[in-house]
Amino acid sequence: MADAPFFTVIIPTYNRENTIGETLDSVAGQTFRDFETIVVDDGSSDGTVEFIQKEFPWVQVVKQENAGPGVARNRGAEIARGEYLAFLDSDDLWFPWTLQNCHRALCDLNKPSYLTLQPFGFESQDEIKKVAESTLEYRLFDDYFATHQQWICHGSGASLIQRNVFLEAGGFPCGKINGEDADLAMRLGTATGFLHIVSPPMLAYRQHSQNVSHDLLKSQAGVDLMLSREKKGEYPGGSIRARERNEIISRHIRPFAIDCARKGQFKLAIRYYRALFQESIQHGRWKFLLGLPVMAFAGLLKSGLSGTGKGVSG
Repeated sequence: MADAPFFTVIIPTYNRENTIGETLDSVAGQTFRDFETIVVDDGSSDGTVEFIQKEFPWVQVVKQENAGPGVARNRGAEIARGEYLAFLDSDDLWFPWTLQNCHRALCDLNKPSYLTLQPFGFESQDEIKKVAESTLEYRLFDDYFATHQQWICHGSGASLIQRNVFLEAGGFPCGKINGEDADLAMRLGTATGFLHIVSPPMLAYRQHSQNVSHDLLKSQAGVDLMLSREKKGEYPGGSIRARERNEIISRHIRPFAIDCARKGQFKLAIRYYRALFQESIQHGRWKFLLGLPVMAFAGLLKSGLSGTGKGVSG
């Protein structure tokens, strides 16, 4: 691909006229310049598209009917020319050093297929101004499954993936779900080289009430997708990597089950508790094994449901 950039920045957006300007300003401010930028508008009804076209004419804008951010990211990947896809959400920001450090780490380490960034949560721009660049530190693993004993951020807006590897894996799942990043990470589980940048902070993650990760129904859909794919044998690695896969999947489901109990969805909490029971016994996760039933039972007594519970579904 002649004159292809090293990175293609892909930003899905939906009704983000009020934040995407700051996001694109942070992209424009990168010290590393070998990249192209694609914004995929997911059927916005405000002035997002017009704003981008007027204020950021160097950005390629692609429009589609509303289908969810996963479909939007996949659309961007299809037309991307870069060797690596750098995903960024339309309400988050990069620091000036983000792509420079990514490029340096990738090239120094023989171009691992999958890289994730260290996030920095913020609510106001004043918090970002206090963040200073520090020495580049990272952790390199043989592949994503090799991270099974530790929690490493791999959010969809904090990931860089070799384009050919991303396309071979099938991209993000379609549909409006949470946890699409977790499912993709599992399908990339045996791709050669997983790199996590520990320092400096590389992504400024905006914390606000509109973050889609707060939606219980969408989170349930994401959890169920992972359980279904694992049961059907759709994740790579076969029986040899089964334990690693199960540890990672359980790591995602445990906080969801606890969240269900906290929000009064007791039947749902117990359903996922049962799904995790064997793995939790094997790894001695006694805090979870003992704590969630107590939490659910106490909630039932408090709500006066007499043990019937509530559920989002089934």
